[in-house]
Amino acid sequence: MNKFSNIDLDEEKLADQTLDYILKNQNTCLESSLFLKILDVRKDYDDLNNHIEFLKDRLSHLKFIVDYDTVEFKNTMQKYQVLALDDQGRTFDNSEVLTPPKFQKERFSKEIFWANEDEERAFQKISTFNCFEDKIVNEKKFYGVMINAPFYNVKGWILYYQALLDLKFPEFSEKIVSGKTIIKYKPFKNKYFLGIETDYQSCKSNFRRGWWEEPEYKLIIFEKIDSKKIHRTVTFEKFVHPHFDPPVFSFMGFYGFMTTRRINEREIVLGEDGTKKESLGDGAIRIYNTEQYSDDFKRHAYFYYDMLYRTTREYLNFIDESFVP
Repeated sequence: MNKFSNIDLDEEKLADQTLDYILKNQNTCLESSLFLKILDVRKDYDDLNNHIEFLKDRLSHLKFIVDYDTVEFKNTMQKYQVLALDDQGRTFDNSEVLTPPKFQKERFSKEIFWANEDEERAFQKISTFNCFEDKIVNEKKFYGVMINAPFYNVKGWILYYQALLDLKFPEFSEKIVSGKTIIKYKPFKNKYFLGIETDYQSCKSNFRRGWWEEPEYKLIIFEKIDSKKIHRTVTFEKFVHPHFDPPVFSFMGFYGFMTTRRINEREIVLGEDGTKKESLGDGAIRIYNTEQYSDDFKRHAYFYYDMLYRTTREYLNFIDESFVP
């Protein structure tokens, strides 16, 4: 135990708890998360109760790194790999062939998830924003501007992420805003509080480059000094369950799968991403998006936050048991 951190993180204990969680939740919408890293998508495991030793081995490669008041983790679990020969007989990593069946697993999990009418109603209530914004530029600048396409509605997406965090983590009901940093928190132990912290700056930067990525959240244990100031006792550099990182397809991975296609082992081509242009006359061009993927993107983000909650709920229990005030 690191005496500076007030926390003793037992990797074996988390592995045991995660194993119980997996066995209880197999054949639910969680299942697609298991096939991202833990299970081999090429195999049919049937009842996971028959694969206990295998699962124990897969969950045995996690290490927490505690440096004073900061916690990071490293998971050295071996990735599933597919090797193939190119047309010149050279071996190359063809593991991306595993992505489509993983995507199909997630699609099936989403079908189970969206069969819940309460989730559908909640989604419809908070997802009314436009995903993209129009750009009006001089035609001479068209190709330079298109480097950053599509043009996301940055404010709309950030407000959506905040609404999803409020919806899926309602127990973190209090909020501290200090500059650009937002902390959603709840009482923890004694004088301590547990908070989810972000500034959304990485999201804003990525959106402006035409990249769609999930927010970077940290988990912090802290003391309150006043309404705006806190003293951080422990900072977890990533707010995600170490065995479910990420809990579903990353946003960039999902976007890439939806908008690109591979024509051979060497070439990937961009597909139809909905970005169009319209001449306005006098050298002006309107660049806009047809919103053809907007519902898929919004639903994927909603599903991501739900799965983040389901998996980190177990992780938060582990942290609760590991922290000594």
